[in-house]
Amino acid sequence: MARVSMDRRRQDFIEATVRVIGERGVRGATTRRIAEAAEAPLATLHYVFHTKEQLFFAVFEHASDQLLERISASRGSSGLGKTAVSLLSTTMNWYVENDDYARAQFDLYMWALRQEEEHPGLATRAYDLFIDRFVDVLRKDLANDDDPQLVEPLARIVASHLDGLCLQWHGYGDRGRLDADVALAGEAIELLVESRRGRHGAS
Repeated sequence: MARVSMDRRRQDFIEATVRVIGERGVRGATTRRIAEAAEAPLATLHYVFHTKEQLFFAVFEHASDQLLERISASRGSSGLGKTAVSLLSTTMNWYVENDDYARAQFDLYMWALRQEEEHPGLATRAYDLFIDRFVDVLRKDLANDDDPQLVEPLARIVASHLDGLCLQWHGYGDRGRLDADVALAGEAIELLVESRRGRHGAS
């Protein structure tokens, strides 16, 4: 039997975690079930991920890595407004195409919030994986008359829109409605950026 690389095992466990959470929720996602879903020994899972928290956090990391790759490939616009709209639409499309990850993330984030006493800051660190990457993308595409102070709050606004749109998509499953709402949210974002254009240089 061919030896499986550590990177491949890591990916197998992340994908298995997403599947098991989709079937049983976070509470039912035991390491034994995840190892079985990955068709790997339980001891190997514990070797690759020393704790369940590390494994669950790796799901967030993998999703943010995949998103960044998609966002980087779709870039081409300049200016804060157009880039923020591109972030919104590109990320939403990725979530629709990777619905299992989107659902797992919601379950895992709620789980992380309940771990605050035992694992302080876990939920914040998970959310910041996405916010920080949005900030980096927005900052790189600032136009000369854009307000740089808008970058961080705009990243959070984009993330908030995505959360709401994802939940509605899961609830209604109406792609036409989703696309219309994404377009309307994008229009609101562009209007916000336009209203702040040039203000950072005003005396």
